[in-house]
Amino acid sequence: MRKIQSSAWFGPLLVALGAAVWSFSGVLSQGLLWNGFTKAGVRGIVASLVFAAFRKTFKVKITFGLVLGALGVALTSLLYMSATLYTSASNAIVLQYSMPIYVILLNAVIFRQKPLRRDVVTVVFVMLGVVLCCVEGLTGGGKSMLGNALALLSGLTFAVVFFASRLPGCDPISYSYLGNVFSIPMAVMLFFDPNVHFTATQSYTSIMIAGDFAKAILLGVSLGLGYLFFSMGIKRTSDVSAAIITNLEPVLNPVWVFVFLGVFPGVYGIVGSLIVLATVTMHSIIPRRIK
Repeated sequence: MRKIQSSAWFGPLLVALGAAVWSFSGVLSQGLLWNGFTKAGVRGIVASLVFAAFRKTFKVKITFGLVLGALGVALTSLLYMSATLYTSASNAIVLQYSMPIYVILLNAVIFRQKPLRRDVVTVVFVMLGVVLCCVEGLTGGGKSMLGNALALLSGLTFAVVFFASRLPGCDPISYSYLGNVFSIPMAVMLFFDPNVHFTATQSYTSIMIAGDFAKAILLGVSLGLGYLFFSMGIKRTSDVSAAIITNLEPVLNPVWVFVFLGVFPGVYGIVGSLIVLATVTMHSIIPRRIK
């Protein structure tokens, strides 16, 4: 059995840090009534600038894997934002985070990689925890059917973001950057979204307008930094492990809402958070058996 390197924890830690940064999007979105497409476009602009500052260039070397990963990033943002227009945020996040299942299936179909028992068991427990975290906000009804379908599809496109990291010559930092660039055209909705205000009125003050744009910019910073940490981390860990670790995002989301807005997550949320945190921690610190 190969000796585990002392730096084996660094990749999972970076992925977890990325998920933690992403999780601030929930509290930052509170009160921002812009259309989902508008949010995705503005976030794409800011996140692209974050990546460009880190990479010190706007250029990318186009490859199949790079485009595939970038499409995964852009489509995930579009589909998730669209899903929240038709179903609850809780429905959308639970269904999107079916993503680890897709990652395991993609590896099985494309690379003929049989899933490890530890990965399957971990995914089951993590999904249970995520559902418990969001159970109080889960809803049904005919209107939510389209939203639920879009959220499930966003889980598949999100899985592509992880899967693309395994393709030859594919740099996660580059395709995460390019994916955010692909989202920029959606920012044109700024000029058509009735909830976007550029000038003050009696009912919508200049302070409120400034607050909306500040939230949108911070959402972009959260998205960009999250993908930056994720991109550096997934280069040092497996796509399945990274997919499992990022389930910390929906767990931490209600935590920040409680800390900053005082909205109590509920007993189910607390139990679900403990399940996910314990499962992800155990999965990260217990090494895989190498034959």
